[in-house]
Amino acid sequence: MSPNKVAATIKELTSSKECPACVVITSPDRVRRTRALEHLLKHFNGTLPKNLKTFSFGEQGRNDPSRFIRDLEEPSLFEPIRFAVMRGVESAKAADLEPVSAFIKKAVPGTHLFIIGESLPNTPNFKKTVEAFSSHLAFEQLKGVELRKWAAREVKSAEISEANDAVIELIVALGEEDPEAVSRLIEKFSLYLGGSGATVEALKALEPGRAQASDFELAESLLGRNRGVTEALLARLINQGSSPFMLIGLLTKTFTSLLRIRSLLDSGVSQNDIRESMGLTPWIFSKYLPLAKQRSVDSLSRTVESLLRADFKLKDRSLGPTAILSSVAATIAGGR
Repeated sequence: MSPNKVAATIKELTSSKECPACVVITSPDRVRRTRALEHLLKHFNGTLPKNLKTFSFGEQGRNDPSRFIRDLEEPSLFEPIRFAVMRGVESAKAADLEPVSAFIKKAVPGTHLFIIGESLPNTPNFKKTVEAFSSHLAFEQLKGVELRKWAAREVKSAEISEANDAVIELIVALGEEDPEAVSRLIEKFSLYLGGSGATVEALKALEPGRAQASDFELAESLLGRNRGVTEALLARLINQGSSPFMLIGLLTKTFTSLLRIRSLLDSGVSQNDIRESMGLTPWIFSKYLPLAKQRSVDSLSRTVESLLRADFKLKDRSLGPTAILSSVAATIAGGR
């Protein structure tokens, strides 16, 4: 479900004072599904319910979904309106979902069930029930330009002022493009700033060492002529605790983008059309473009292949991360 469609569904739900019998919220990250749940509960109840009934499919050994559903079906004189939440639906088995599906179809008056999880389980009958008898908010995975737009909104919501594209990009890089990590970093950054304007320097001071793990800094170093500087940078990043997987991921993302930009440039596509087709912000594109012009398509292709081989070696654990990254540096340097 596209961001616009999700927003439209939320607007449609909150335009009514009456809560649906069943609302399903799925999102690859916890932060958005949790916020959506709290937003809807506050809207329909006025505040977060104090006696919210909860069930987790991840605790099947201690909790019986059939029993939980039976408790919801029983009328209560003390709770004319009840809210309940079932979590971790992505891990539910087909047999566990049968009583849940039956309950959703009944639409018990006064009882409102929220089902949340990373995704819907691969159970056709349950999916059909959700589609026919519930309101489903299906958040897509945040990535690329959508992740950066979301991060910018998070920064604004945290009342962090003067955050330009460079700050947003660094926050996303430090959060390893994980919405939950990005959200935690923004909260930490907001407390650190204490109302002051956001700068790249302030963010680097907050996250010393990790802030150097910029794909642009690494790419510029690898494309430079001083091999010793690159080796020193890689060693420093590893010693400071930067994840080798994160470094390879950042470099692969960067050089894949450089390869695509150079290919489109060679095909005669205008810079503006390239930026729009790739969904890049002007600031990010201004960083990528000069790097892409430094190498040919063949050279960049060999670089991406080298990075993919390094990624495989890291996962294979046949060599140490420092040796692998040094090998990558040597391969890229030899591509001139």
